[in-house]
Amino acid sequence: MNTYNWQGASGRWYEFEIVRATRTWEPVGGVYMFVKPHDQPTHDWGGPITLFAAKTDDFAKTLARHDMWAAAENLGAKEIHILVVRDPAARERVEADVLEAQRPILNRRQTMKRVA
Repeated sequence: MNTYNWQGASGRWYEFEIVRATRTWEPVGGVYMFVKPHDQPTHDWGGPITLFAAKTDDFAKTLARHDMWAAAENLGAKEIHILVVRDPAARERVEADVLEAQRPILNRRQTMKRVA
């Protein structure tokens, strides 16, 4: 299994599984991220970039046809990182922790308000 560890704003580390976009999804809940891989894998600096992150009650329903995947792909996403979190309250906490630390650009666009 291919994994990557992401740190939340709390300082806690989460081990996400790196998966392909086209696959059969499990009907289980968790946190997922659309990720642009590191551009310079031979260097120690930098790292992958989270472009979008969210929680779901069911990976199968959410990721089969996600409306943000095309936007993430346009920004260089090639991977989906998933973390199974069965408990809804824990899933909420992990999502908030990861969002605060990573501040994905596509999540920020959803919260921006139009200015007339």
